[in-house]
Amino acid sequence: MRFLPAIIMASLALASCGSPETAEKAEPANAAANAGGVDYVAAVAALPPGQRNGVFLRAVRDAGLPCQKIASAEPLESKTANGEWKVQCDSGDMHLISIPPSGQAIVTSRTD
Repeated sequence: MRFLPAIIMASLALASCGSPETAEKAEPANAAANAGGVDYVAAVAALPPGQRNGVFLRAVRDAGLPCQKIASAEPLESKTANGEWKVQCDSGDMHLISIPPSGQAIVTSRTD
């Protein structure tokens, strides 16, 4: 009987895990839900610099990259519908942040 709570907790933990199919199904659903919604590219571009840097800091950290503060961010001309910014952290690390109309930031890092 002492192991019953542990078995229950383990089974609940396993039951709460999502399958990879869940993420694959969510992406088209997210894009469809935003089809007539917010233009995230324009929304981010319209933010004051401090708030925009906060968005970029969160994107970099969510990508699992170290950054304590955004030192500079400048918009880049894009040939796609995405908004793109060149961002530099206070450590000197450079990142390209691309925000598509769906709003999910894509962070690409330079290591040179």
